[in-house]
Amino acid sequence: MAAKKSTKAAAAKEETKVEDVVTEVTEEAKTAKKPAAKKAAKAKEPKFNVTIEYLEKNITVDELIEAVKEAYKANGNVDAIETVDVYYQPENNKVYYVVNGEAQEEPVNV
Repeated sequence: MAAKKSTKAAAAKEETKVEDVVTEVTEEAKTAKKPAAKKAAKAKEPKFNVTIEYLEKNITVDELIEAVKEAYKANGNVDAIETVDVYYQPENNKVYYVVNGEAQEEPVNV
């Protein structure tokens, strides 16, 4: 009868080992999927360079934004800029803008 007890104990031990191996494999599979998903999510947005051409004039969007920032500071404004709406009129080479919901009176010549 001692042999039957040791056989049952060995069988129980084997079942535990099998369960541990299955758990390990399952955990490895879960962690193996995560890095691939993160790599796909980290795809970079393309950088856009926009140039406006009108009557032999060229200006980039970045240049318009810088001109608005400089004009805003030059007008004595010290408030942090949260939002900016820019309206470019290439026919008269002027940029009108609204900062933080407040229209600025003087347009920028670019």
